[in-house]
Amino acid sequence: MRIILADQIFYSNDDGSISLPKDAKQFEVSFTGYETLKTSKFQSSIKLKPLYNDIDEVKIVSVDIKKIFTDVSKNYTDRYYDKPAIFDVTYSQKRFENNKMKLLVVADGKFWTRDGQYNAKEAFNGKHKNFVQLQIDTLRYLKLENNDFNIKVKPQKVSHQPVGSMFFDYELFYMMRRSKNKNAVTSGKLLYENEFEQEISYKIKMTDNITYTGTFRYNKADKVITLFEMNFKQSNASLEVFKDEDGFEYQRQSPDGTYIFEFYKSGEKYVPSKISIRYEGIKYAMGDKVFEYRNARDIIFKSFKPTEERGVENPVDINGYFWKNMKISDDKGLVNLSEEELNFINDKADEN
Repeated sequence: MRIILADQIFYSNDDGSISLPKDAKQFEVSFTGYETLKTSKFQSSIKLKPLYNDIDEVKIVSVDIKKIFTDVSKNYTDRYYDKPAIFDVTYSQKRFENNKMKLLVVADGKFWTRDGQYNAKEAFNGKHKNFVQLQIDTLRYLKLENNDFNIKVKPQKVSHQPVGSMFFDYELFYMMRRSKNKNAVTSGKLLYENEFEQEISYKIKMTDNITYTGTFRYNKADKVITLFEMNFKQSNASLEVFKDEDGFEYQRQSPDGTYIFEFYKSGEKYVPSKISIRYEGIKYAMGDKVFEYRNARDIIFKSFKPTEERGVENPVDINGYFWKNMKISDDKGLVNLSEEELNFINDKADEN
Protein backbone atom coordinates (compact mmCIF):
# COMPACT_ATOMS: atom_id res chain seq x y z
CA MET A 1 0.00 0.00 0.00
CA ARG A 2 1.25 3.46 -0.89
CA ILE A 3 0.32 6.66 0.94
CA ILE A 4 1.25 10.01 -0.60
CA LEU A 5 1.26 13.04 1.71
CA ALA A 6 1.90 16.64 0.69
CA ASP A 7 5.68 16.16 0.46
CA GLN A 8 6.41 12.55 1.42
CA ILE A 9 5.64 8.99 0.34
CA PHE A 10 5.22 5.96 2.58
CA TYR A 11 4.68 2.24 1.97
CA SER A 12 3.30 -0.49 4.18
CA ASN A 13 5.51 -3.38 5.29
CA ASP A 14 4.98 -7.06 4.42
CA ASP A 15 2.34 -7.33 7.14
CA GLY A 16 0.33 -4.42 5.73
CA SER A 17 1.08 -1.91 8.51
CA ILE A 18 2.62 1.52 8.04
CA SER A 19 4.14 4.24 10.24
CA LEU A 20 3.30 7.87 9.47
CA PRO A 21 4.30 11.23 10.97
CA LYS A 22 1.99 12.40 13.77
CA ASP A 23 1.04 15.54 11.85
CA ALA A 24 0.21 13.67 8.63
CA LYS A 25 -2.82 14.88 6.66
CA GLN A 26 -4.24 14.93 3.13
CA PHE A 27 -3.72 11.25 2.35
CA GLU A 28 -3.76 9.65 -1.10
CA VAL A 29 -3.94 5.89 -0.58
CA SER A 30 -3.44 3.38 -3.39
CA PHE A 31 -2.87 -0.33 -3.89
CA THR A 32 -2.67 -2.51 -6.99
CA GLY A 33 -6.12 -3.66 -8.10
CA TYR A 34 -8.00 -1.17 -5.90
CA GLU A 35 -9.46 2.29 -6.30
CA THR A 36 -7.34 5.19 -5.06
CA LEU A 37 -8.69 6.86 -1.92
CA LYS A 38 -8.15 10.53 -1.05
CA THR A 39 -8.97 11.68 2.47
CA SER A 40 -7.95 14.44 4.86
CA LYS A 41 -8.63 12.35 7.97
CA PHE A 42 -6.25 9.92 9.63
CA GLN A 43 -7.60 6.38 9.92
CA SER A 44 -5.91 3.54 11.80
CA SER A 45 -7.43 1.06 9.36
CA ILE A 46 -8.10 1.76 5.69
CA LYS A 47 -10.37 -0.20 3.35
CA LEU A 48 -10.13 0.25 -0.40
CA LYS A 49 -12.70 -0.75 -3.00
CA PRO A 50 -11.52 -3.33 -5.56
CA LEU A 51 -11.45 -2.19 -9.17
CA TYR A 52 -13.21 -5.42 -10.15
CA ASN A 53 -14.70 -8.16 -8.02
CA ASP A 54 -14.20 -11.08 -10.36
CA ILE A 55 -12.15 -10.93 -13.51
CA ASP A 56 -14.24 -13.73 -15.05
CA GLU A 57 -17.30 -11.48 -14.90
CA VAL A 58 -15.54 -8.58 -16.63
CA LYS A 59 -15.76 -8.11 -20.37
CA ILE A 60 -12.17 -8.72 -21.46
CA VAL A 61 -10.94 -6.51 -24.30
CA SER A 62 -7.71 -7.22 -26.18
CA VAL A 63 -5.00 -4.54 -26.02
CA ASP A 64 -1.96 -4.05 -28.23
CA ILE A 65 0.73 -3.93 -25.54
CA LYS A 66 3.51 -3.69 -28.14
CA LYS A 67 2.08 -0.36 -29.26
CA ILE A 68 1.90 0.97 -25.69
CA PHE A 69 5.39 -0.23 -24.72
CA THR A 70 6.88 1.24 -27.89
CA ASP A 71 5.14 4.60 -27.52
CA VAL A 72 6.08 5.03 -23.84
CA SER A 73 9.67 3.97 -24.52
CA LYS A 74 10.15 6.31 -27.48
CA ASN A 75 8.65 9.28 -25.61
CA TYR A 76 10.14 8.48 -22.23
CA THR A 77 11.97 11.78 -21.70
CA ASP A 78 8.85 13.77 -22.56
CA ARG A 79 6.75 12.05 -19.88
CA TYR A 80 9.11 11.03 -17.09
CA TYR A 81 11.40 13.47 -15.27
CA ASP A 82 14.68 13.71 -17.20
CA LYS A 83 16.72 16.32 -15.32
CA PRO A 84 19.14 15.93 -12.37
CA ALA A 85 17.22 15.06 -9.22
CA ILE A 86 17.83 13.97 -5.63
CA PHE A 87 15.43 11.69 -3.76
CA ASP A 88 15.31 10.92 -0.05
CA VAL A 89 15.11 7.14 -0.05
CA THR A 90 14.74 4.12 2.18
CA TYR A 91 16.78 1.21 0.88
CA SER A 92 16.08 -2.33 2.09
CA GLN A 93 17.46 -5.71 1.12
CA LYS A 94 16.79 -9.27 2.27
CA ARG A 95 18.28 -12.66 1.46
CA PHE A 96 17.04 -16.15 2.35
CA GLU A 97 18.81 -19.50 2.16
CA ASN A 98 16.58 -22.61 2.23
CA ASN A 99 13.76 -20.38 3.57
CA LYS A 100 15.86 -19.03 6.43
CA MET A 101 16.59 -15.30 6.48
CA LYS A 102 20.30 -14.62 6.30
CA LEU A 103 20.45 -10.88 5.60
CA LEU A 104 18.41 -7.80 6.45
CA VAL A 105 19.54 -4.26 5.62
CA VAL A 106 17.41 -1.15 6.07
CA ALA A 107 18.95 2.29 5.51
CA ASP A 108 17.93 5.85 4.76
CA GLY A 109 19.85 8.07 2.41
CA LYS A 110 19.83 9.94 -0.87
CA PHE A 111 19.51 8.73 -4.45
CA TRP A 112 20.76 10.95 -7.26
CA THR A 113 20.10 10.55 -10.97
CA ARG A 114 21.39 12.68 -13.82
CA ASP A 115 18.35 12.22 -16.07
CA GLY A 116 16.23 9.40 -14.61
CA GLN A 117 17.51 6.95 -17.21
CA TYR A 118 19.94 4.08 -17.61
CA ASN A 119 23.05 4.63 -19.74
CA ALA A 120 24.32 1.27 -20.98
CA LYS A 121 27.58 2.61 -22.45
CA GLU A 122 28.68 4.35 -19.27
CA ALA A 123 27.62 1.39 -17.11
CA PHE A 124 29.52 -1.08 -19.30
CA ASN A 125 32.65 1.04 -18.91
CA GLY A 126 32.26 1.10 -15.14
CA LYS A 127 31.10 4.72 -15.10
CA HIS A 128 27.58 4.30 -13.74
CA LYS A 129 28.37 6.95 -11.11
CA ASN A 130 28.07 9.45 -13.96
CA PHE A 131 24.29 8.92 -14.03
CA VAL A 132 23.30 7.35 -10.69
CA GLN A 133 24.61 7.55 -7.12
CA LEU A 134 23.46 6.35 -3.72
CA GLN A 135 24.39 7.89 -0.37
CA ILE A 136 23.65 6.20 2.97
CA ASP A 137 22.97 8.66 5.76
CA THR A 138 21.56 6.34 8.44
CA LEU A 139 21.88 2.57 8.73
CA ARG A 140 18.71 1.69 10.64
CA TYR A 141 18.99 -2.11 10.75
CA LEU A 142 21.63 -4.63 9.77
CA LYS A 143 21.99 -8.33 10.46
CA LEU A 144 24.04 -10.76 8.41
CA GLU A 145 24.48 -14.49 8.97
CA ASN A 146 26.85 -16.76 7.10
CA ASN A 147 25.40 -18.90 4.33
CA ASP A 148 25.73 -22.67 4.52
CA PHE A 149 26.44 -22.59 0.78
CA ASN A 150 30.14 -23.37 0.25
CA ILE A 151 30.54 -23.77 -3.50
CA LYS A 152 33.33 -21.49 -4.69
CA VAL A 153 31.51 -19.77 -7.54
CA LYS A 154 33.72 -18.03 -10.09
CA PRO A 155 33.08 -14.29 -10.51
CA GLN A 156 30.60 -13.68 -13.33
CA LYS A 157 31.03 -11.30 -16.22
CA VAL A 158 29.91 -7.70 -15.75
CA SER A 159 26.12 -7.51 -15.87
CA HIS A 160 23.92 -4.53 -16.64
CA GLN A 161 21.11 -5.95 -14.53
CA PRO A 162 21.97 -4.76 -10.96
CA VAL A 163 22.02 -1.06 -11.92
CA GLY A 164 19.72 -1.36 -14.94
CA SER A 165 16.93 -2.77 -12.79
CA MET A 166 16.82 0.54 -10.91
CA PHE A 167 15.49 2.24 -14.02
CA PHE A 168 12.11 1.66 -15.63
CA ASP A 169 13.33 2.71 -19.08
CA TYR A 170 15.84 -0.18 -18.98
CA GLU A 171 13.16 -2.79 -18.25
CA LEU A 172 10.69 -1.15 -20.62
CA PHE A 173 13.20 -1.31 -23.46
CA TYR A 174 13.64 -5.05 -22.99
CA MET A 175 9.90 -5.64 -22.64
CA MET A 176 9.42 -3.82 -25.93
CA ARG A 177 12.08 -5.99 -27.59
CA ARG A 178 10.63 -9.19 -26.14
CA SER A 179 7.12 -8.35 -27.29
CA LYS A 180 8.41 -7.73 -30.83
CA ASN A 181 10.44 -10.94 -31.02
CA LYS A 182 9.18 -12.89 -34.03
CA ASN A 183 9.01 -16.10 -31.99
CA ALA A 184 7.18 -14.55 -29.03
CA VAL A 185 3.47 -15.07 -28.39
CA THR A 186 2.12 -11.81 -26.97
CA SER A 187 -1.27 -10.90 -25.55
CA GLY A 188 -2.78 -8.00 -23.61
CA LYS A 189 -6.18 -7.64 -21.96
CA LEU A 190 -8.04 -4.63 -20.58
CA LEU A 191 -9.17 -5.51 -17.06
CA TYR A 192 -10.57 -2.16 -15.97
CA GLU A 193 -11.06 1.34 -17.37
CA ASN A 194 -12.37 4.65 -16.13
CA GLU A 195 -12.19 8.19 -17.45
CA PHE A 196 -8.50 8.56 -16.62
CA GLU A 197 -6.72 5.22 -16.65
CA GLN A 198 -6.68 1.59 -17.64
CA GLU A 199 -5.62 -1.58 -15.83
CA ILE A 200 -4.05 -3.97 -18.35
CA SER A 201 -2.74 -7.52 -18.02
CA TYR A 202 -0.19 -8.98 -20.43
CA LYS A 203 1.69 -12.17 -21.27
CA ILE A 204 4.77 -12.72 -23.41
CA LYS A 205 5.71 -16.36 -24.03
CA MET A 206 9.21 -16.87 -25.40
CA THR A 207 10.50 -19.99 -27.14
CA ASP A 208 13.19 -20.69 -24.53
CA ASN A 209 10.73 -21.69 -21.78
CA ILE A 210 10.70 -18.19 -20.33
CA THR A 211 7.38 -16.41 -19.78
CA TYR A 212 6.72 -12.81 -18.77
CA THR A 213 3.35 -11.90 -17.24
CA GLY A 214 1.97 -9.03 -15.22
CA THR A 215 -0.24 -5.98 -15.11
CA PHE A 216 0.29 -2.29 -15.59
CA ARG A 217 -1.69 0.86 -14.97
CA TYR A 218 -1.83 3.23 -17.94
CA ASN A 219 -2.77 6.91 -17.75
CA LYS A 220 -4.69 7.55 -20.98
CA ALA A 221 -4.36 11.34 -20.95
CA ASP A 222 -0.62 11.54 -20.22
CA LYS A 223 0.18 8.26 -22.02
CA VAL A 224 2.27 7.12 -19.08
CA ILE A 225 2.62 3.78 -17.30
CA THR A 226 2.24 4.70 -13.64
CA LEU A 227 2.50 1.20 -12.18
CA PHE A 228 4.25 -1.72 -13.85
CA GLU A 229 4.51 -5.28 -12.54
CA MET A 230 6.50 -7.88 -14.44
CA ASN A 231 6.70 -11.52 -13.36
CA PHE A 232 9.18 -13.74 -15.12
CA LYS A 233 9.43 -17.51 -14.97
CA GLN A 234 12.71 -19.21 -15.85
CA SER A 235 12.57 -22.29 -13.61
CA ASN A 236 11.26 -24.40 -16.49
CA ALA A 237 14.57 -23.95 -18.29
CA SER A 238 17.25 -26.64 -18.06
CA LEU A 239 19.81 -26.57 -15.28
CA GLU A 240 23.13 -25.01 -16.25
CA VAL A 241 26.40 -26.76 -15.45
CA PHE A 242 29.43 -24.76 -14.25
CA LYS A 243 32.80 -25.41 -12.65
CA ASP A 244 33.80 -23.74 -9.41
CA GLU A 245 37.19 -22.20 -8.64
CA ASP A 246 38.56 -25.65 -7.73
CA GLY A 247 37.35 -27.23 -10.97
CA PHE A 248 34.40 -29.13 -9.45
CA GLU A 249 31.12 -29.20 -11.36
CA TYR A 250 27.92 -27.82 -9.93
CA GLN A 251 24.47 -27.00 -11.31
CA ARG A 252 22.57 -23.74 -11.21
CA GLN A 253 18.85 -23.14 -11.63
CA SER A 254 17.84 -19.70 -12.94
CA PRO A 255 15.29 -17.90 -10.75
CA ASP A 256 11.73 -16.74 -11.14
CA GLY A 257 11.02 -13.21 -10.04
CA THR A 258 8.99 -10.02 -9.96
CA TYR A 259 9.86 -6.41 -10.80
CA ILE A 260 7.57 -3.55 -9.77
CA PHE A 261 7.94 0.14 -10.67
CA GLU A 262 5.59 2.82 -9.33
CA PHE A 263 5.35 6.49 -10.30
CA TYR A 264 3.39 9.61 -9.40
CA LYS A 265 3.04 12.99 -11.07
CA SER A 266 5.13 15.89 -9.82
CA GLY A 267 4.56 19.02 -11.83
CA GLU A 268 4.28 18.11 -15.50
CA LYS A 269 6.21 14.85 -15.37
CA TYR A 270 6.29 11.55 -13.51
CA VAL A 271 8.86 10.49 -10.93
CA PRO A 272 9.43 7.13 -9.20
CA SER A 273 7.95 6.30 -5.81
CA LYS A 274 9.16 2.72 -5.44
CA ILE A 275 11.17 -0.01 -7.13
CA SER A 276 10.75 -3.59 -5.90
CA ILE A 277 12.70 -6.62 -7.07
CA ARG A 278 12.10 -10.21 -5.98
CA TYR A 279 13.99 -13.35 -7.00
CA GLU A 280 13.11 -16.85 -5.86
CA GLY A 281 13.97 -20.42 -6.79
CA ILE A 282 17.68 -19.75 -7.32
CA LYS A 283 19.21 -23.19 -6.82
CA TYR A 284 22.78 -24.43 -6.60
CA ALA A 285 23.47 -28.16 -6.46
CA MET A 286 26.65 -30.16 -6.01
CA GLY A 287 26.36 -33.84 -5.33
CA ASP A 288 23.61 -34.35 -2.75
CA LYS A 289 23.80 -30.75 -1.52
CA VAL A 290 21.11 -28.34 -2.71
CA PHE A 291 20.85 -24.69 -1.71
CA GLU A 292 17.84 -22.57 -2.64
CA TYR A 293 17.78 -18.79 -2.41
CA ARG A 294 15.39 -15.88 -2.63
CA ASN A 295 16.29 -12.22 -2.54
CA ALA A 296 14.39 -8.95 -2.24
CA ARG A 297 15.40 -5.33 -2.76
CA ASP A 298 13.21 -2.25 -2.32
CA ILE A 299 13.96 1.41 -2.88
CA ILE A 300 11.26 3.79 -1.63
CA PHE A 301 11.59 7.30 -3.04
CA LYS A 302 10.14 9.27 -0.12
CA SER A 303 10.62 12.76 -1.54
CA PHE A 304 11.86 14.38 -4.72
CA LYS A 305 13.51 17.64 -5.67
CA PRO A 306 15.32 18.94 -8.76
CA THR A 307 18.99 19.72 -8.24
CA GLU A 308 21.97 21.32 -9.92
CA GLU A 309 24.33 18.97 -8.13
CA ARG A 310 26.30 16.39 -10.09
CA GLY A 311 25.94 13.69 -7.50
CA VAL A 312 25.77 13.17 -3.74
CA GLU A 313 28.52 14.05 -1.25
CA ASN A 314 29.42 10.53 -0.12
CA PRO A 315 28.40 7.93 -2.72
CA VAL A 316 28.64 4.24 -1.83
CA ASP A 317 29.24 1.30 -4.14
CA ILE A 318 25.73 0.85 -5.47
CA ASN A 319 26.60 -2.70 -6.61
CA GLY A 320 28.47 -3.73 -3.47
CA TYR A 321 27.92 -4.47 0.19
CA PHE A 322 27.91 -0.80 1.15
CA TRP A 323 26.92 -1.56 4.75
CA LYS A 324 30.36 -2.98 5.59
CA ASN A 325 32.08 -0.96 8.32
CA MET A 326 28.95 1.19 8.83
CA LYS A 327 27.64 1.80 12.33
CA ILE A 328 24.04 0.84 13.06
CA SER A 329 22.04 3.82 14.35
CA ASP A 330 19.92 3.72 17.49
CA ASP A 331 17.44 5.97 15.67
CA LYS A 332 15.04 3.71 13.78
CA GLY A 333 13.07 6.59 12.27
CA LEU A 334 9.70 5.57 10.83
CA VAL A 335 10.90 2.15 9.68
CA ASN A 336 8.21 -0.41 10.45
CA LEU A 337 9.61 -3.95 10.31
CA SER A 338 7.40 -6.95 9.63
CA GLU A 339 7.02 -9.67 12.25
CA GLU A 340 9.38 -11.93 10.28
CA GLU A 341 12.02 -9.19 10.11
CA LEU A 342 11.70 -8.40 13.82
CA ASN A 343 12.09 -12.07 14.72
CA PHE A 344 15.27 -12.24 12.65
CA ILE A 345 16.73 -9.07 14.18
CA ASN A 346 15.92 -10.19 17.73
CA ASP A 347 17.17 -13.77 17.32
CA LYS A 348 20.71 -13.88 18.71
CA ALA A 349 21.52 -17.35 17.39
CA ASP A 350 24.19 -17.62 14.70
CA GLU A 351 24.58 -13.84 14.52
CA ASN A 352 27.96 -12.55 13.35
